Amino acid sequence: MASKTLTPKSEFPTIVLVGPTNVGKSAMFNRLTRTRTAIVCDRPGVTVDRHECVAESPDLGKMKFIDTGGVGAEALSHPLGKEIERAAAVALKTADIVLFVVDGTREIGNQELEIAQWLRRNLGKLETPVWLVANKVDSKKHDAQSYFALGLDKNFSVSAEHDIGVMELRDSLAEIFLGNSTKTQDEETSETEKVKAPRILVLGRPNVGKSTLLNQILGEERHVVSSVPGTTRDPIESSFLSHAKGIDWKLVDTAGLRQPGRLERDVEWVAREKLKEEARFADVALVVLDSNAGITDLDASIAGMALDFGLSVVLVFNKWDLMTQSDASDKWMHLQRTQDLKLEFVKWCPRVKASGLTGKGVKDIVKSLQKVLSDRAHRVQTSKLNEIFEKKIRIHSHPIGSRGRPAKFYYLSQVSSSPPEFVLFSNLPSRDVHFSYRRFISNTLRKEFGFSGCPIKLHFKNAS
Repeated sequence: MASKTLTPKSEFPTIVLVGPTNVGKSAMFNRLTRTRTAIVCDRPGVTVDRHECVAESPDLGKMKFIDTGGVGAEALSHPLGKEIERAAAVALKTADIVLFVVDGTREIGNQELEIAQWLRRNLGKLETPVWLVANKVDSKKHDAQSYFALGLDKNFSVSAEHDIGVMELRDSLAEIFLGNSTKTQDEETSETEKVKAPRILVLGRPNVGKSTLLNQILGEERHVVSSVPGTTRDPIESSFLSHAKGIDWKLVDTAGLRQPGRLERDVEWVAREKLKEEARFADVALVVLDSNAGITDLDASIAGMALDFGLSVVLVFNKWDLMTQSDASDKWMHLQRTQDLKLEFVKWCPRVKASGLTGKGVKDIVKSLQKVLSDRAHRVQTSKLNEIFEKKIRIHSHPIGSRGRPAKFYYLSQVSSSPPEFVLFSNLPSRDVHFSYRRFISNTLRKEFGFSGCPIKLHFKNAS
């Protein structure tokens, strides 16, 4: 007999994974979404924020999966245990199905019984199905029979690591939501043709207030906030919508960056590698700085790394509320001196004073991001580019090439945007053009056409 079908609460079904610490929820999340976005480590307490991913596949269609941090008595011993549990409870309210993931190599205990009660309390009258997923079926110790005592809607035995039993789980998810899609083929086609939403990475050192600031921008407590450095580990994506302002962005909170030599080999190293992967698909970096502590070499390194990735940059001087205390004048002088020394190379990037605690500067951050995204996509009219080339670039004193040969420049062309990219045709190979002349051309283009916060890619092509 066919299973009863469910109608999703929102645009597409939402599946929430919950369970004790270190039972393989993140590995299960990666297997179901067919991604590697969640950090997997054989250590309890790695996942802190709830991790969301909208995955699309031929067998499941579009579904949202949410990975949560470990809950239960053992999880509460974590310094952020209460915040993690609160974030998981928020995720449950959006769930169409809850996957209660447990370690199938051990029998049911008080911890699992307490979590089952916690699920019933938080789901209340929502009548959300809860499916038990006993992980680690590949182990000889696996025996999930004791979990039938929980009386949950369905029970599955799987191995997230070795992809055993996962297809059966996927088939059950597909079956329960079968026939709920009311979209026409034309609507589905139009959705695939939508312009990709800009992605904005939030970067900075540990404990500069990235998550607090993001919560202010989003207007909700989306990210777990703590004074403990290193709270955020996975890149956590959130949607930021404002129809009135025409905004549809993806904001990605990232782990605090430390010097490579100080990274923990497991979690921090993986988090940094995932950040590099995220940067390949991003457009802008919101570099958050601690104005109270001044600008460090690491802050400058992070801004430089964002430019190396080809990202536009907005600098946010966070914790500005602390700059009004009794020693404010000394802090201000220190900040001014250090930013003049460390951030001279990004003087063309917007700078915003903000406070994640009070919300100061949030509107200015949004305006700066709008400006930077607009300039990033800007294409200069060929006629205007030719005019500037003739009036300012061509008549400028030119560098001398190898063997004392004077440089000749013929014309300038913009070959792409996001970020803006130009090719200058000359009689010199690229290696013979001095960096000072490259800087002159970039500065000229910025002065004439803006490109606020955007790195300008400049190529020289030998056309002789």
